[in-house]
Amino acid sequence: MLRVFEASSPRVEVDGRTVLAVVNGMLVGSVAQELLEAQGLSGVKPEAWYPQQAWLNVYRAINDELGPDTLYSIGRRIPQSAEFPEQMYDVPTALSAIDVAYHKAHRNGEIGEYRYLELGLDHYQIHCDNPYPNIFDLGIVTSLVERFRGRLQFRITMLQRGAGRLWDNACAFDISRA
Repeated sequence: MLRVFEASSPRVEVDGRTVLAVVNGMLVGSVAQELLEAQGLSGVKPEAWYPQQAWLNVYRAINDELGPDTLYSIGRRIPQSAEFPEQMYDVPTALSAIDVAYHKAHRNGEIGEYRYLELGLDHYQIHCDNPYPNIFDLGIVTSLVERFRGRLQFRITMLQRGAGRLWDNACAFDISRA
């Protein structure tokens, strides 16, 4: 299990497209630039790689200074910023693509996962074990469900987290047809 705001190793990196999602997800781009620059992330290029810990430090600052709503907003913009597979055409294919996109955007060590489960007709779960805040993960899931739901309505619920260290930052979202 990974801990929130803590990279598993100093070697882990994240791609520039993902880093730039902060700028896209915040209403005031200059504030985003200041937060990135404070962590040595200035002049970010989409095709370059950056230390995940610096990136996670930006997330911690956003959480502490601007609050979780901003992290949710950034999560909602990830599907537009990150490189997702082109074969997404409905909710199941979009949800199963999260882990693929996540692994394309991170490298060099233990990064965690987004595990997709299909529980029945129009009923899915995403189990998240990564160093990103749960509210950020909710933003990603919500954005994809809204984009690919068609005429269907879905309810997204964060499942009750267990107690103890094993559940430090892991979470699961239940996505079911409303």
